[in-house]
Amino acid sequence: MDWKVVKRPVKLVLGSIMFIGGVITAPFPLPIGQFIALVGLSLLISESNWVKTKMQRMRRKMPVIGRQLQRMHPYLPKFLKKVVDDTDPTHLAE
Repeated sequence: MDWKVVKRPVKLVLGSIMFIGGVITAPFPLPIGQFIALVGLSLLISESNWVKTKMQRMRRKMPVIGRQLQRMHPYLPKFLKKVVDDTDPTHLAE
């Protein structure tokens, strides 16, 4: 079986599990939960236009989140910079 056929469902399932697990562990004292949730969210955004559109709409409704993300953008790892750029609400067509 070709990896390209399996890649999208695997990334969606893994991203969902990581996002849910990260949200559950986010209140713990160590910030590992937030990191896991962000990695899961980046996997979901890379494979699902629905998730990407929902994030764009959320950032449009709550501009404070967008401003904070833009302020953190230069300090983020490459994969999170891509998430911030992909979910920029200016790219949302309505």
